[in-house]
Amino acid sequence: MKTNWKTWAPFQSPEVREICEHMTEAERRKATMHGIFYGIWVAVSLAMPLFVASAFGHPLVALIAVPLFVASIPVWRNMQRSFLCSTAWAREQSFTPERL
Repeated sequence: MKTNWKTWAPFQSPEVREICEHMTEAERRKATMHGIFYGIWVAVSLAMPLFVASAFGHPLVALIAVPLFVASIPVWRNMQRSFLCSTAWAREQSFTPERL
């Protein structure tokens, strides 16, 4: 199967790449929504506070926003792994979030 640009990421493991190659169209749409929500999360929790901090001279906003964003990365990665392991093909292959 050919890699789909909608699910491609530069640092994908071979296992994640294989799961993405076997996604159904509905699973691809759901993956796209996950990507959109992640982009919104980055904008709201990191980009906007950094803009406010730089534009209005409030460095405290950045000092709070950046560590909160960094702390949210493991939560997001766990959600992403759980989603990938919930796909039909990944379940058939007995993938688990801990294994990705």
